[in-house]
Amino acid sequence: MERIRHLGPLTGAIAAVAAAAILASCAPRAITIGVPIGLTGPASGIGYHGRNGIELAAAEINAAGGIAGRMIDLRVVDDLESPEGGLEAARILAEGGATAVVGFMSSGAASLAIDYLSERRLVVLSPTASSVDFNARDDYFFRLIGSNDNQGRLLAEEAAARGYRRAALVYNRTNRSYTVSVLEGFQAEFERRGGLTVMLDPVAEAAANDYAAVAEEYAASGADCLVVAASSFDAGSIAQELALRGAKAPVFAAMWARTPDLFVYGGATVDGAVLVGAADPVAEDAGPELSRFAEAYRARYGEGPLFSAVFAYEAMRALEAGLRATRGAGGQALKRALLGVRGLPGLQGAISFDAFGDVIRPYFLFEARDGRFERLR
Repeated sequence: MERIRHLGPLTGAIAAVAAAAILASCAPRAITIGVPIGLTGPASGIGYHGRNGIELAAAEINAAGGIAGRMIDLRVVDDLESPEGGLEAARILAEGGATAVVGFMSSGAASLAIDYLSERRLVVLSPTASSVDFNARDDYFFRLIGSNDNQGRLLAEEAAARGYRRAALVYNRTNRSYTVSVLEGFQAEFERRGGLTVMLDPVAEAAANDYAAVAEEYAASGADCLVVAASSFDAGSIAQELALRGAKAPVFAAMWARTPDLFVYGGATVDGAVLVGAADPVAEDAGPELSRFAEAYRARYGEGPLFSAVFAYEAMRALEAGLRATRGAGGQALKRALLGVRGLPGLQGAISFDAFGDVIRPYFLFEARDGRFERLR
């Protein structure tokens, strides 16, 4: 008869460790998702909230069992909000074995990275890179926001409806693939409605900007309103300089400037500014899903979400739908799965991708007033 042998404490401990190692080796491998996102500079608040939105969605997915039993593992890389930084972030994530990428909050950061990642068949879902440069391209790039020339058109409609006839335009050239498209949309619509436009010198990186010169150029332009396609830091700083000179300048600004930092940098001088935005998660008329998200976000991060968090959360959830269809596989299979997404429930309404990975979603107008953004339409 074979004897039953009892393991001593040390031998038993070794056996337990070995068993745990074997079980760990058998556990499903995590799905690595790259998150290239701008975490430095004056506009970094957009990036931090975007990262948080992605993180919240991933945490909820993991809490529900992951994708086919596999957990989501996020790898965050600062894209420095620049084309070169975006390309370097893409290289790091591709070489690090990412299955897909969710990120690039700015069109500038995405501009060089998209071709690099598409060549490697790495799917990219951008929450807010909205440049027309990305329209109707058969690549691996998807986005959750509409083309940004529509931001300019919406601002032009409002400016013309208010009776303005000569608009001065200024943009930030460090993110020109976004900002120039906004102004081109504004020009086309404003001039179609009988208005005239004059282009001011662009601004660059915040440290190098002479916002006083922008204010003086505006005062000399003969314009009756100012259109700003730039960051909240740029828009607030320009508004301050205009106020110092007693210049009355109704301001219309692109979505990039619609963050709480606008009131930090501009104070009361930005009151009355009209800005483009997305659905407001803290508005009284926010839908149930948007309200649920805002509550979960506040509980986790101790503050309300910016628009970038809303789009980023939706981007991660859209990727989840694709990954469930492929059981965690990336590449061409994931691209095909995402192109088939129709009517996916989102925080701001249903999400559907067209044949090029673009979406058609509305923008809204808000007015800055007493430290808040009040919805106009």
